[in-house]
Amino acid sequence: MDRSVKESLEALRGVLRSIRSSTPHTVFQFDRAASSDIRTGYIDGLPVRRLVITLRAPGCSWVERGGGCTMCGHLAGTTRGVLPSAEEFISQFRRELALYDLRDIHVLSVYNSGSMLNPGELGSEALKRIFLHIRTLPAVRKVVLETRAEYVDRASLEELLDVLGPDQRLSIAMGLETADDTKRDLCVNKGCTAGEIFHAVLKVKDIVGIQLYVLLGLPFLTEHEALDDTVRSLRYAHEMEADEIHIEPITVQDNTLVDLLYHEGLFRLPSLYTLYEVLRTVVPEIRPYVSPFLHMPRPSLIPRGCPLCTDRLMDGLLKRYNISRDSESLEYEPCACIPVWRERLRVTDERPLAQRVQDSLAAVTDRVVS
Repeated sequence: MDRSVKESLEALRGVLRSIRSSTPHTVFQFDRAASSDIRTGYIDGLPVRRLVITLRAPGCSWVERGGGCTMCGHLAGTTRGVLPSAEEFISQFRRELALYDLRDIHVLSVYNSGSMLNPGELGSEALKRIFLHIRTLPAVRKVVLETRAEYVDRASLEELLDVLGPDQRLSIAMGLETADDTKRDLCVNKGCTAGEIFHAVLKVKDIVGIQLYVLLGLPFLTEHEALDDTVRSLRYAHEMEADEIHIEPITVQDNTLVDLLYHEGLFRLPSLYTLYEVLRTVVPEIRPYVSPFLHMPRPSLIPRGCPLCTDRLMDGLLKRYNISRDSESLEYEPCACIPVWRERLRVTDERPLAQRVQDSLAAVTDRVVS
């Protein structure tokens, strides 16, 4: 690793650890899940109703080990390191299921603001009991678990597959974020390489589906750099033969570095027009799903157009494109704000990425409570 990159990464992690240490600690009921909602899922490429349940859990291990990711505010909704009992996890899961008509739910995503395959974040007994319950849900045809690459273990997944019903599939979702290892370090602080993610995929892709997340709007990049990086990363995820690829446009969540950068004028959310441009570039060769900005806790700010076109653009993405995922659904009416967006695309930054990071961290350090 280049010396300037290494120094910038060390400084970045120091700031991230300070942000985490000052994140407010809320006392939660451990038998109540963090959130649940209905989204679009896919079975054999066709859209179906998907239920996403986010369990209240200790939180991502990477927060403790490396400071967490620059854009992630999930820590505030976790139990902050305390592992709920298997009974409490089951209670969370069943309470959320009871809120929905499960007869038309064909994909069930179970998350925990971290890694579902890390025993320190969700005990193996709790996970097995959750799967035993899923087996009793005849409409559910696919189950999705999120995890970091280092927790992908073939033997553990084979045990879970043995629990599911004969017509139920299992998919593993991982954050690729970007195909560029330097950007993954300095813009995200992901704590793993593309090679490590690829190795995890190779270990298990013959027994489970693979779902990869790609970010749009990485901090420290210009709008055009962000657009190009997302296109390259989608193509890399496609080359890894992911069954499903999600674009996750970055949002502003409280208690994150992105939040600090935004309020110092050092970060701008990606434009919805940039998201459309990414999709127009890769569709139909690649047909990514667009995340509906429903992170937990909910973001304070999400990507937009202008007041005249934002709702129209958002409807086009979430209510048309996510259903059809074709080029025709990406057409939009002209708006007076488009020249402003095109001007954003022309902005350049000649500084090396490591220098951009160092300059930005220097500007926000005084706002971080040690």
